[in-house]
Amino acid sequence: MNKTFTLKSSKCKSLKGIIYVPGDKSISHRALIISAVCLGNSKIFGLLESDDVLNTLNVLKNLGVEIKKRKNFFEVYGMGGFFNDPLKELDFGNSGTGIRLMIGLLSTRNINATFVGDISLSSRPMLRVIKPLLGMNTRIEHSDGLLPVSVKNNNNFFLPTKYNLLIGSAQVKSALLLASLNVKGTTQITEYFPSRNHTEIMLKYMGADIEVKKKNKKNIIKLKSPSFLKSKDINVPGDFSSASFLIVSALLTEDSHLVVKNVGLNFFRTGLIDILVKMNANIKVVNQRFLNGEMVGDIEVFYSKLKGVKVDKSMVTRLIDEYPILFVAASFSQGTSVFLGLEELKFKESDRLVTMTRALRDAGVDLKTGKESLKIFGQKTQKGGNFVGTKNDHRIAMSMIVFGLVSENPIVIDDSKIINTSFPDFYEQMKKIGAKIEFFQK
Repeated sequence: MNKTFTLKSSKCKSLKGIIYVPGDKSISHRALIISAVCLGNSKIFGLLESDDVLNTLNVLKNLGVEIKKRKNFFEVYGMGGFFNDPLKELDFGNSGTGIRLMIGLLSTRNINATFVGDISLSSRPMLRVIKPLLGMNTRIEHSDGLLPVSVKNNNNFFLPTKYNLLIGSAQVKSALLLASLNVKGTTQITEYFPSRNHTEIMLKYMGADIEVKKKNKKNIIKLKSPSFLKSKDINVPGDFSSASFLIVSALLTEDSHLVVKNVGLNFFRTGLIDILVKMNANIKVVNQRFLNGEMVGDIEVFYSKLKGVKVDKSMVTRLIDEYPILFVAASFSQGTSVFLGLEELKFKESDRLVTMTRALRDAGVDLKTGKESLKIFGQKTQKGGNFVGTKNDHRIAMSMIVFGLVSENPIVIDDSKIINTSFPDFYEQMKKIGAKIEFFQK
């Protein structure tokens, strides 16, 4: 029988230090997937060795891609986009990014493969990716829009597409772009709500014929295929989403001063900094530079007395993974914070709006929910003291652990293992800067 370990956080005096966070999860997925499509060997430095990313790595191996772990990098032996029919189902565990991107890539590769995942992933919608891919004449079978999903050989009868993407979804956009790499002609995506552009940046870096133009606040993305990608070395920057937990921890804990080194600063990932600065946060971004097309830098954070803020729907695509920890920051801020347009939170690892609302309310936070909105009435002290059901959501788990570092009474989460999805050494890094957290067996 597997042992379950919970994690408890308690109020601490200060957080200080210079720290590095694990490699960016979104970029790590794309580095593996796009390197596998290249012809030749690519070296990936700083790859995030989390459950989600390792699931993508193992899926690629099951498709016949050779990937070797060296001393300080992973080497991917790209086969130019040729894959073998897998001998078993492709299991992505909890990874929505990995599975949606790979459904896109493999839908036009003339193979037969079935995609599965864990209980959480099996309840998450796949039609938002499948429907636009069907417009490229792919053959995809699904279970009422859920897993398992199967792609079928279509003997190269694929068509380029012109698709209007009406939701802010980097996963849908990326699935279409990866599918189009093996479709003769030009695929065009009109992105009405621009979202994370890691895929576009990496495809350009690896030699794809891709262009992005802005028109009337929309992005027009064109990719001409077939595209022959060149293997290159990739340096994965630190994950901003992981850094966000450290940033907010330092802002809320008195007498704290923290420097997070080598963090990815992609515009579509750093909305949290812009909002926190509006909340009176003392944050400095220094040593900015480009690394294989991505902006990277160091983030310096000082304890700050935060105030309430209003965040409208226009920020959703730049904040989608950071809302849970931002809700924690708002809970300890002076005044009222209002968050609008939160519908996309319902389609993450859990329904994050429901799960975070329950956890915060149980911790004593005064709040009011709407169908797609949340209002938090912040105050300097919160009672805490509750047991949090994380619903297998790593960001809920880490956000509430941060809450416990500031609340009057400790916070306990139901299962710490889920944190390995994105931040395998979360416990060690938090302890390093002085956080009062501990494991114990359930």
